[in-house]
Amino acid sequence: MSAVLERAQPTWESTAEHELTRENLALLLDNRISAIRIRGFATPAECAGFAAAAKKGRMQYYNVSDRIGYIGLAQYQYRWNRTKEEFLADVPQARADVEEVFAQSFDPLARLMERLQAAWDRPVDFAREGERPYFAGIIRSTSDKIDLHVDWAPVNSPDYAIGAIDGQLGWNFFAEELESGGHTTVYNAPWNPLVTPGEIPKSYGLDHALVEGAPRFTYRATAGDVVIFNTRNPHEVAPGTCMPGGSRVSIGSFVGRMPAGNLVLWA
Repeated sequence: MSAVLERAQPTWESTAEHELTRENLALLLDNRISAIRIRGFATPAECAGFAAAAKKGRMQYYNVSDRIGYIGLAQYQYRWNRTKEEFLADVPQARADVEEVFAQSFDPLARLMERLQAAWDRPVDFAREGERPYFAGIIRSTSDKIDLHVDWAPVNSPDYAIGAIDGQLGWNFFAEELESGGHTTVYNAPWNPLVTPGEIPKSYGLDHALVEGAPRFTYRATAGDVVIFNTRNPHEVAPGTCMPGGSRVSIGSFVGRMPAGNLVLWA
């Protein structure tokens, strides 16, 4: 029996972009505002260096119809036919792959974690299974579309430690922007599936009926900025046109709030 999706009520009090503060981070985790943008997160020189290093890195491609290159790993790829042990065993290589890019440019992941820690009054660290850390900071390169989807660990990954979170954000730092298109649209229709026991419901390629009439927030990927939004809201990325010789190079991860109030990161 397939999971049924119930239409959730909108929760946003504001569809404007906000600055990174403790109050705004809490509001975003509670899905009360649409987004936070950190402007000027990196300099033009840092952006150029990161994009060049990423393009020389160990790029792989997702098994989806649109061509999305990535360096690192995504935890959701292990939800179906692979084990938690396989996921944790693959973390060191994924970490080494992104650190090679960092070594040739700069480390956006460490900088983002420092910014979060400066704004938050509880610890900020990698998600863990016991003492074993998750991977965070996946690098992507694409100008293709990304279909309507949601990311919500309590339903996506209930058997992992991240299944205990009560709020989930996604952040992306953009080292390159597109010439046109490529906008991300977030719909305030929080994912609220009725789950059949033992089943993980479909969360990618969702029907647009799920978001019909919902408040929406659309942003453009601007080089040098970080944008953060609540990933329990369905979201999608439109196709775009690359700058000559470029693509949309980014790095990001999820940020979850654990029951004790600490923030944990994973990809």
